[in-house]
Amino acid sequence: MTIDTRPLIYGEEVASTYSSIESNVQSGYGQQSTETHDDDVEEVPLSQIPNLFLIQLSLFSNVFLAGFDGTITASTYQLIGNEFNHVSVASWITTAYLVTSTAFQPLYGSFSDVLGRRKCLFFANVIFAVGCLACAIAPKIFVLVAARALCGIGGGGLVTLSTVINSDLVPPSRRGIFQAFQNLILGFGSIIGAASGGWISTKIGWRWCFLLQVPISLFGTAVGYFYVKNQKEYELTRLSKKSDSFYSVLSEIDILGALLLVVGLTTQLLYITFVSSITSGGILWLKPSYLFLLLTSIGVLLLFAYNEEHTKARPIIPRKLVQGNYSFCILSLAILIGFASFAYLFTLPLYFQIVVGDTPSIAGLKLAIPSFCTPIGGLITGVGMSKSDCLPTLLKSGILLMALGNGLFTLLRESTPNWLTTVFLLPNNIGQGMAFPASLFSFIFAYSRSDQATATSALYLFRAVGSVWGVAGSSSIIQYFVSKRLRLSLKDKLSEEQINKILIKLSKNTQYIEELKGEIRDAVVGSYAYGAQKTHIISTLFCVISLILAFISVKYKPNTFKKFH
Repeated sequence: MTIDTRPLIYGEEVASTYSSIESNVQSGYGQQSTETHDDDVEEVPLSQIPNLFLIQLSLFSNVFLAGFDGTITASTYQLIGNEFNHVSVASWITTAYLVTSTAFQPLYGSFSDVLGRRKCLFFANVIFAVGCLACAIAPKIFVLVAARALCGIGGGGLVTLSTVINSDLVPPSRRGIFQAFQNLILGFGSIIGAASGGWISTKIGWRWCFLLQVPISLFGTAVGYFYVKNQKEYELTRLSKKSDSFYSVLSEIDILGALLLVVGLTTQLLYITFVSSITSGGILWLKPSYLFLLLTSIGVLLLFAYNEEHTKARPIIPRKLVQGNYSFCILSLAILIGFASFAYLFTLPLYFQIVVGDTPSIAGLKLAIPSFCTPIGGLITGVGMSKSDCLPTLLKSGILLMALGNGLFTLLRESTPNWLTTVFLLPNNIGQGMAFPASLFSFIFAYSRSDQATATSALYLFRAVGSVWGVAGSSSIIQYFVSKRLRLSLKDKLSEEQINKILIKLSKNTQYIEELKGEIRDAVVGSYAYGAQKTHIISTLFCVISLILAFISVKYKPNTFKKFH
């Protein structure tokens, strides 16, 4: 193996790159042109890839944090909202993260093509660590929300870049196994987050939920900085343009597209979040100031689409990735299963704590047990996708299990035994573990290796949009039905003014339910149960639509798909 010590742009030097493996063998850590496919080249053994173990250690620590952070906020956001007396704002602890991570997620694929994987990974890790530290010391809930937004800017790259770097690094025949391990780590992080979130919050304080992530993030940052190298295409491009100015390199980045995408998604997600807040006047879907956000989002995203078609820079989401029946089916179902999975995840703690009366730690434990099945589903997909023909079956099976799990939730009652509750929750977790990676590889395997970084970001973007819709949308649905059901149940017992006071107090602190007695308390609890059931009926419907799209997509699967196995 030769050592490439030639300088990168602007005089920067790094150690050997993966493009230096001899005999002109494609190691997988480097993109190919659109004319070359994975089966046209010989694959090297994993043992010949430099520092493979240390690279995976860095990437998997990032993936663990992504899973841990996702579920630890699901089991603690209501408790944090109660502490600050701002329950109506508590969902922003999660939504702020999802808004920024969703908006910045697709940028990592495109920007890492231009700037290199190494710089983008380092940036994502540092911003995530700083954001977690800011969350831990936030004095007010609005500062916490801002810190979560900062955290999301880095968090948007944790899983995306891990998947992209492994797509560069790992030979196609082994990629399914590595993705299975990544799914296992992601699931393990989710389990630890769900199980420990409530316990940490009640025993030593919720701030430690964020503070504990900082040293893990710094570890991944340090290891990645020293051992993760840039992709082969980046090295060759930079060496051929080593005399180019900084402006020339900057011109390759679609800065206008990035700004339009961030503004368009942010205003859209802000609209969804704002209208999910309940007031004495009900839900604010048509309030002019909120409609302005929605119309602004539509207009800006249309400008983004126009820019992507005409930009001279490298587009963030090339048109070829989103056009055609196959892309429409896969990207649409990615949105829908993203909605269903996050609506499920963030409705469960509320249901357990308000309807069943569990403590945060018990609610977290109930989330943790079924979460063990999520990595099992990921492992099934990772092993099964060694043959491309299995991917459609794995995708359909995963979505079917998600539909079953959401449907079973509607059968839960306050008196349902814990063991039966656990059984009812299992199918959704297994299905999610199968459907998420299956949908990802169903999409990226339709494109050449040179397009897979951008394709990965595009798929993650659409799924993340669905995830934010799932969090904010499920909150909106629950709040709407709580207001509607409560007014109907108490109209003969309380005045309109008294009912409005109850709703206002519930929007600030759900622990107010403990102060209610008799029929009024039963009506409030019943309203939350009713709202949660309606949310999962909608999620079940979305899963059914996703399943139909999965069947339709098989008809339009491109011929190039089979070339990746």
